[in-house]
Amino acid sequence: MQQLLRTLRTYRMVSVLFVVIFVQIFELILLQRKYDVFSGGFLQPYAFLSILDRAQFINLAFWIDFVFFYLLSIVWFHIAERWKLRPSLIAFNFAFICSACMGLWLTLKFKVLSYFSDTVNFQLVRNLGGGDLLEAFTYVANETAIFGIGVVVLSIIYCGVLRILIRRPANQQINSDRGGATKPRFWRMACLVAGTVAVMVWINSNAALRYGFTKKTSYVLMSYGLNKITDLDWDGFGLFSFPPDPAPFDKNIYPGALDHPGNGIDEDGLGGDFHWVKPGPDVFEVLSPVSGNHILLIVLESARGDLVGKTLDGKLVAPCVTDIAEQGASIKDAYAHRGYTAPSLKAIFNRTLSSGRDRISLVEFLEQSGYSFSFISGQDESFANIAGLTGMRHPNRYLFDARSALEDRVYASKDPGSLRLSEERIVRQFNIRTNQTDWNHPQFFYINLQAAHFPYTHPTMPASLTDRPIPRSEITKANKAWVELTYWNALAVADQAVCSLIDQLRKLDVYKDTTLMILGDHGESLFDDNFLGHGHALDQAQTHIPLVINHTNLGHLGAVGQLDVAELLVRIATNRLDSESRGNQNEQVLQLVGSLHNPQLVGTVSSNQVRTILDLRTRMIFFSDRQGWLDFPTAWNHPVFKERARTLLNLWENARWLDYLSKHTG
Repeated sequence: MQQLLRTLRTYRMVSVLFVVIFVQIFELILLQRKYDVFSGGFLQPYAFLSILDRAQFINLAFWIDFVFFYLLSIVWFHIAERWKLRPSLIAFNFAFICSACMGLWLTLKFKVLSYFSDTVNFQLVRNLGGGDLLEAFTYVANETAIFGIGVVVLSIIYCGVLRILIRRPANQQINSDRGGATKPRFWRMACLVAGTVAVMVWINSNAALRYGFTKKTSYVLMSYGLNKITDLDWDGFGLFSFPPDPAPFDKNIYPGALDHPGNGIDEDGLGGDFHWVKPGPDVFEVLSPVSGNHILLIVLESARGDLVGKTLDGKLVAPCVTDIAEQGASIKDAYAHRGYTAPSLKAIFNRTLSSGRDRISLVEFLEQSGYSFSFISGQDESFANIAGLTGMRHPNRYLFDARSALEDRVYASKDPGSLRLSEERIVRQFNIRTNQTDWNHPQFFYINLQAAHFPYTHPTMPASLTDRPIPRSEITKANKAWVELTYWNALAVADQAVCSLIDQLRKLDVYKDTTLMILGDHGESLFDDNFLGHGHALDQAQTHIPLVINHTNLGHLGAVGQLDVAELLVRIATNRLDSESRGNQNEQVLQLVGSLHNPQLVGTVSSNQVRTILDLRTRMIFFSDRQGWLDFPTAWNHPVFKERARTLLNLWENARWLDYLSKHTG
């Protein structure tokens, strides 16, 4: 029996070491390829550059992986022994299943992160799905189909090896009376666990190690479990979160808590107690509602800020939009507050980042001014309840969107996040509606063009810049130039649609009395800084948007956010844009990655792309003109950068408090 026990321990140890070595090699290669952890990369706050730093990280990573899989093996072998399985089968199943699951997970994880960034989490996926988690999984399902092939291949390998092992003679048999005899002694387990907990406390207190290990699956799972165990007040933060819960017995104080102003308590642990100055009256409460020009507001899905004047091979991508900008105005520092469609549209129409209603919306104000409304959209505006929250869906307002013409959708799917109409179909509906419109009364038209929505093409899209758009399966970093060409072709098609809309207004002889504004809902990274898409970084590619108006004499505006668009549009349409309402060059636009109350990144951007970004996962602040990171306490007291750090925190805490008031006060 002792021989059998030694055999079981040997099998267990060999299987654990096999899994650990496999995971170590696979994960370290991917960490280097994705994060350049051993060489340093763009905007990366930490890297392990010296031999000692690399050795320390690798050794600690080996230990964490070993403990994680060793603990799993204890449970696995204890259960398997009771089934009287052969030691070789127990070990094989453990090694294969752990390696296969980790291999598939790491492949999936880094496949997704090759497109996106490490801000990807359930909150971001939910935002991409318009706030609905089920829609979010539907949204990303097509991107994970390839892993089904991997599962099939692994299943074939598993069945083949298992068959070989079963055919081997059974020269070892486990006695059920001795089941569990291979469990380690209590004192050994206690030392193992205590030592690992001490190592994890040390890692969590070291900024560089914490940065690296939060990208290790085993460390994240173990720290999550320990954090839940030490979350004594059930506020979501324990002793193994970062930063640790400063008040483990007070559920109102934790990192990221809503800071209530003026109570002498720093609930979120950032910058002391929040000092709130109540804002003045809403501009739309002061500005008298009067009718003016007709208004045409066009939102271009995923349009980058460098659209105006963009050329490929000497040809303008968007000649119509560029001509409007040259004849009218283009605001060079226009930005989205968040990189998702739903919150961007809500910011444009509702003029707030709050989930409640704390300001008079654009539609409400224009309705008071006597305007009639027509909303024509290439997407399903029920997605994330955009139509309901912005006032599109109302008995006295005309709404035509992708849900209104299911038979004309460009894709087969009827899911709200996938429904799209072609640009030609939107123009056709615009012509129908404008021919029915009474232009003796002021009109507001909203047009949403989905041409540049991922994957930047659809089956009926015209070939403006290319007749060979990239297939979805070929969208990779290696094909960056092809991706870019396909994307710009989509915006060229959207530009042609804009020309058609204007031509229709000219035919009706109303364009001269129309204020036209064209803007993007967010930008798009085309593997800029190695990422594809939007909503996961606060950079120029993903947050800078075009903002073009057929109006001259705007003067010198500072940075303009989507919250400012409604007021700017109304003032121009009613000829009430004065020097006081033009803003200033030091205007800061608040930006977020994630939700308002639980973001990964919070930032501000001002004129000339000056950015200040707080990473709440590391509590480091990035200053674009410094091209480097400072920890929060240093930045908060820095003689040069402290005002920017304080402005950033104040804008964010103000927005959070206004959201709280909008939901808790009448």
